[in-house]
Amino acid sequence: MYHKFFEELAFTDKQKLDIQQAAELSYKSSLKEALQRAIAQRDEQKVGTILLQGLQTFGPVCPLVLIQSCYEQVCDLYRTLTVEESVRLATLSDISLWTQAYAHDHSQETGFVQVFWIARHVCAKILRLGRLQFEQKSMNSPLRIYQQERSEQCITLAEADIACDSAGYLINPEQAAFMTTLREEGTSLIAHAVDGASGSIARKPSLYDTSKLRLLADSATNVLHIHIPAGEKLSEQAVADSLLQAPRYFPNHSLAVCASWLLDPALLSVAEPSSNIVLFMQRFSKFPVPFQTPQIFERVFGFTATEDDIPRWKATTTLQRSIQRALSEGVVFRTMGGYLLLG
Repeated sequence: MYHKFFEELAFTDKQKLDIQQAAELSYKSSLKEALQRAIAQRDEQKVGTILLQGLQTFGPVCPLVLIQSCYEQVCDLYRTLTVEESVRLATLSDISLWTQAYAHDHSQETGFVQVFWIARHVCAKILRLGRLQFEQKSMNSPLRIYQQERSEQCITLAEADIACDSAGYLINPEQAAFMTTLREEGTSLIAHAVDGASGSIARKPSLYDTSKLRLLADSATNVLHIHIPAGEKLSEQAVADSLLQAPRYFPNHSLAVCASWLLDPALLSVAEPSSNIVLFMQRFSKFPVPFQTPQIFERVFGFTATEDDIPRWKATTTLQRSIQRALSEGVVFRTMGGYLLLG
């Protein structure tokens, strides 16, 4: 199993040597025992906390040493859950992906810092099914999603007390152009609609008859969250194949949600309508999510990039140049949420 960890996850020779040398240190046993207990309980929060303790105390190679020391247990967990080997390998490949990302950002040094993210993979709470990753958890957005009677058409309504700017996107309450309201009386519901194309919240509420609607999800409802790992094209066929696989492992879910720069309608201003990223974005009915810096800057330019950096950035790709042009023309980019129906 010691060699299986290195062979399956395809570390470089340098990374393998660094992990092996770090494994000889004396810290491993006590943290390993705690990690084994947390994995057995599938407690991703505790797993992340233990990996963080190792990271903070012993440095960025320590999380990799700890995961390697429990790799057999992780593989056994996947087998117990009857997860196919190909899915396990694809899911756990995120370990090497983020190790490579660390090397890229730290002069090829070995390390791993995304400890709470990878804790979900170690506990098999996230599964990669083809191109996309899926995770079951509450929607955790102040929205209600209804399906119209005898129709596949959905309506998204905002909960009360959401602060919006003049365009209907989220903002700090002290800067709000308006606050959402929601009132219910019998089957009558007055609420602000969310535009599925733009993701913006209507300034004025509308009246709905809930007897003709079926509630699919609210903030507390367990849904499938879609994550989009880096490294491969987001082709239409690959995305479709992933979505078709999801019901096999998550049979009780008909709704999938995602939050990403890849759901931003502003992509239409920087990419061709037939491009993979635009076609992916158009699969989703949009809703606003909070963010500090639009995710598109860090993902397209670099993890330290801010909007102020972009005009001076030495662009090397067509997409980077298109984003620079769009910003100069006043285009606003946002990280966006969205959902789609499975099946």
